[in-house]
Amino acid sequence: MFTTKNTINELMANPSVKAHLDYMIPMEFVEIVPEHMRDLPIFELESKVKMPWGVPYFSKEIVKIANDILDIVNSDKYSFIQLWANETAPDFFGATDGKREHVALLKFKDSLKKGNKMALVVPGGAYMNVAISNEGIITAEELVKAGYAVCVLNYRCTPNYYPIPQLDLTLAIKCMRVLAQEYDLADDLLVVGYSAGGHLTASQACYHQEYDKLLMDALSKEFPNLYERYNGISSRPDKVCLSYAVINFLEEQHEESFISLSGGDESLRDRLSIDLHVTKDYPKAFVWACDDDALVPPSNSSRMAKALENAGVDVMYKTYPTGGHGCATGIGTSAEGWITEMVDFMK
Repeated sequence: MFTTKNTINELMANPSVKAHLDYMIPMEFVEIVPEHMRDLPIFELESKVKMPWGVPYFSKEIVKIANDILDIVNSDKYSFIQLWANETAPDFFGATDGKREHVALLKFKDSLKKGNKMALVVPGGAYMNVAISNEGIITAEELVKAGYAVCVLNYRCTPNYYPIPQLDLTLAIKCMRVLAQEYDLADDLLVVGYSAGGHLTASQACYHQEYDKLLMDALSKEFPNLYERYNGISSRPDKVCLSYAVINFLEEQHEESFISLSGGDESLRDRLSIDLHVTKDYPKAFVWACDDDALVPPSNSSRMAKALENAGVDVMYKTYPTGGHGCATGIGTSAEGWITEMVDFMK
């Protein structure tokens, strides 16, 4: 296993890490380390390199990510489900290259226990990438501890524009419900979405019937076996958790997410401002954000919570003073403990 005494070059010399690191993080997080520093112990990078958003280099995190890759490759605790495929290759490992055949669920096999409720984790990444590590695997591990059967979704991003990511999530939800039948799980699905993944989750809860029709039309033409498997299976989340989510594209918006999702199609701004379109049929929701979020204005979350409340939806809204954007499980911030609050609310 790696430690922060290893170097970037030592991490990248491992065939599994080199092959799969871009599944876990954007490669720019490696490339920002100058070549002449890649033979330094990783802990030294904290004082010499900054992340794109200005904080010290994430030395401990990249080591954990490398070790997570080794764990996934070498452990039988995990497996992947290719979503847009009739059969899953036995040696399949997800990729974030935007290809449909690489859209997948990372399944936490030990969590698939009879009677467990289901949780699907949808990481963020501004619809430009998918933050599989902290907003995916780390969150999933906490939900497993809370007694959920858990999968993490790798979905397509730009240049795969709307509604492509939504179709990936629609298919993933149907797959989760099939897993419930196979493993005798409770047919009660919580979808946890972060940032742009929160927008993806929010839009799914709002427009699931429309996305379902689009998906089934596509499957009937190209994947008849999948059409038969998923026809008639609901793609509506039973509950949603919207974590510092992108919600509105008309005011105080996260413009990068809009461009990456829509390709700049201005006609989609209102439709994709989910708070404007919720109804009383929206699933039970836990909505939270951090007051010091400088990337996605926390007003997105407060606006969504207010819209849900006005529609008569069962909603809990929480704000935390610190945590910024991308704090995931909130460890070390005032948001630490939000998962416990969310799980208690969803009972």
